[in-house]
Amino acid sequence: MSELIIIAGPQAAGKSTVISNLVEQYKGVAPLFGKVKRPLIFPLQESRQIIVHTHMLLGAIFMNTKHEREVVHCDFRRMRTMSGREDDRLVYLDECNIFTIAHAKAHGIRNIESFWDQYVTHLQKLNAKVIFLDIPSKVSWERRRRKYEERLIYFPRADHVDIMRAYENYLTRVQPLLHEVFDRLPLPKIMIDAGQSSKDVLLEVSHSLVELSKTFQ
Repeated sequence: MSELIIIAGPQAAGKSTVISNLVEQYKGVAPLFGKVKRPLIFPLQESRQIIVHTHMLLGAIFMNTKHEREVVHCDFRRMRTMSGREDDRLVYLDECNIFTIAHAKAHGIRNIESFWDQYVTHLQKLNAKVIFLDIPSKVSWERRRRKYEERLIYFPRADHVDIMRAYENYLTRVQPLLHEVFDRLPLPKIMIDAGQSSKDVLLEVSHSLVELSKTFQ
């Protein structure tokens, strides 16, 4: 049966870096006695990013109810496809998944909670495990601020201050909501301090996966 590992956390917590590292790490898993095949690793593009790029939006603060629902349906389609594959070597790496509920709530979309049970059912079928990379919202803002400033070219100069404030406020709102999702999840999960050096974070992630899964054994 396939397996799903969710790498979650605030923006700029280092999720993409961790996923890239895990892809390389899984490639190094040696076959046991030359008979067991190496796991097949599939890093998935985050559903939220797929929808953002589809609509040419300039960041999460511009997503509305329609977009958030598209993200959920994209997640469900992918999880159904994953569940239908029987190869026990398949390991999927996802960057948000059920944590999209937190982002939708940060936009004030209340009815998104109705998808919770469906997410959990799909994730349990996929033997999902969660590694949450945690940083304070202020650190998230400091790390991501330059990228947001680069987007200001698409807006009238008179709107720049308000746009930057909206980005910062969004990161502040979503932080506790991401924690809420993590706390509620009935799945194997570990939270890691992502304020450490990249080397230490990657080391903790590797150790955490050993605890959460036998994939590396």
